[in-house]
Amino acid sequence: MPRILALVPHPDDEAYSVGGTLALAARAGWSCTVIACSAGEAGNCYTGEAAGPAEVGALRLRELAAACAALGACPGDSPRLPDGGLARAGSLPGAVAAAIAACQPDLLLTLGPDGAYGHPDHLALHRAVVAAVERMPAPPALLFAAFPRGLFRPQYELCRPLLGDPPALAAADLGVEAPDFRIPIAEAAPAKLAAIAAHRSQLPGGGPEALFPPGIVSALLAEEWFLLHRPADMRRVAPLLFALEAAQRGT
Repeated sequence: MPRILALVPHPDDEAYSVGGTLALAARAGWSCTVIACSAGEAGNCYTGEAAGPAEVGALRLRELAAACAALGACPGDSPRLPDGGLARAGSLPGAVAAAIAACQPDLLLTLGPDGAYGHPDHLALHRAVVAAVERMPAPPALLFAAFPRGLFRPQYELCRPLLGDPPALAAADLGVEAPDFRIPIAEAAPAKLAAIAAHRSQLPGGGPEALFPPGIVSALLAEEWFLLHRPADMRRVAPLLFALEAAQRGT
């Protein structure tokens, strides 16, 4: 069966971006692995269960394991690169290459060139994944999670202090008008919400829609969008995704 590797910057990025696709693929018998390059140790802990970066990082990796269980995926070992410092982490390229080599995926999923809302760690991982794939003689097909234009603009504005001065991306660069692939995920929406809810230390108030401004999470429950890195991979990606949709319909 096909193998999927989702490489994400932090625990919880997988749930919001590609959780529905992972859940559908796992139900179809595909092998799905999620690797967070950082443990997310610089994040808040709204539940009060952890204090200090080491405890927060350990907690967030446990939450990632719970989210993967909700999706039917397996959590791979995190290289635990510095949260907030992926762009400066000299070991990032090697960690990305090692993860791909260990999983040997048919499909590699990661965030797109906008990083959803321009987060520096998201952008750094995107660049590192692209560079790793382009160095490989026989790379996996690479898909980028994409989002409707303007959807993450409110989050971009909230996070402006973290995005650099000036930010690496302008607000107009966020999102796309249309993706290369749309995966209907309504059937997997409960699993996606359960995966988001598993990252409860990051949810002020505890609800799965609590992290982002209103309307963002609900907009992510009908479809997941993807961009294809290399047009030449269309021949091998399209049949896999069509097979995934057919499995949902039971055909």
